[in-house]
Amino acid sequence: MTPVRVKNVTSTGTICSDESMTGSLNNILFDDGRKTTPLNDVCDQLFLVTKDSGNDRFVRYAVLLALSAVIATGGIIVDSTATVIGAMIVAPLATPILAVGLAITTVRPRQVITSGIILAISVAFVVFIGIALNIILPATVNLEQNSQVLSRISPNLVDLLIAIATGLVGGFAITRSDLAGVLPGVAIAISLVPPLSVVGVVLSEGGFQQAWGAMLLFLSNAVAMIGAGALVFTIAGYNAAARHSRRMVRQPILVVSVLSILLVAVLAVTSLQSLAQGVSVTRIESATSTWLAGSKYSLTSVTAVPGGFIITIIGTGDVPDTRLFYDNFLPVLWFDPDIQVRQLSGSVEPLPEPGPTPTPS
Repeated sequence: MTPVRVKNVTSTGTICSDESMTGSLNNILFDDGRKTTPLNDVCDQLFLVTKDSGNDRFVRYAVLLALSAVIATGGIIVDSTATVIGAMIVAPLATPILAVGLAITTVRPRQVITSGIILAISVAFVVFIGIALNIILPATVNLEQNSQVLSRISPNLVDLLIAIATGLVGGFAITRSDLAGVLPGVAIAISLVPPLSVVGVVLSEGGFQQAWGAMLLFLSNAVAMIGAGALVFTIAGYNAAARHSRRMVRQPILVVSVLSILLVAVLAVTSLQSLAQGVSVTRIESATSTWLAGSKYSLTSVTAVPGGFIITIIGTGDVPDTRLFYDNFLPVLWFDPDIQVRQLSGSVEPLPEPGPTPTPS
């Protein structure tokens, strides 16, 4: 058997290719290393705190993170998609996430811990800003109707697949010297700060279940980005610059692996719930139409809420007996949703004249 040949690291930190499978991919994706960004440059870009970096890099990161959290929280509160997208572009949270992947790839246990601590503090910081701003600002967030909230509290396996693909693109853009222009697109594609802002906003409104869903979305995105980034960094050849035995990073690799398995299991359940929810909405609409047939009421919408659904109907007079609804509605599998009805009169009346002015006593 021909042994695998691994070339040395160049003086600029560029990793030369080998003859293994990763070497073949390196030849295809990085033009045999000629388009690979030098490792030292990638480290300078991703490692926020090192022995020689000083505090400037971390301070710039913290300022951008705070501003992006304020923008994202404001966009969520006013339900503005454009504002939230702006926060995605500004947000630097992908930096410590990819730094963890790079530190694992190059076997730098101290940098794994440092980047992990920065990431954990960043998560808590963004959630805190979300809580604080929602309490301070004179605005009310309707958790049942705010599109920014609703789109981030029910992650599924599709979201994980998107996160993996985005992580691969993000790692590829950083490690290939001529693809830096795609990074803004990566920032928009993967959602990091907005889900954390949603966690803060809904926690301040008492929506603990919605907060869990938003945090689950962030965790799936972060873990997928770490794994995908580490894969790309390996293909780029950075693993050849490992400073220690790979046993030194066995624990973080185990943590990422276990989290990945748990997230896949949880997201599989949420995917099943989403599918059941979609089927349930269709069945509720059909049963409601049968129930209201011949009455003075009509169906306006069926809205999914935690634990069940709200049927909104509009009309006048007495609401028909619900026996027809229950006779025609078949729950999906073992799901037994809590169904509520919101009744709208649909009438338009003139504003009554004001009452008599109270006589001062």
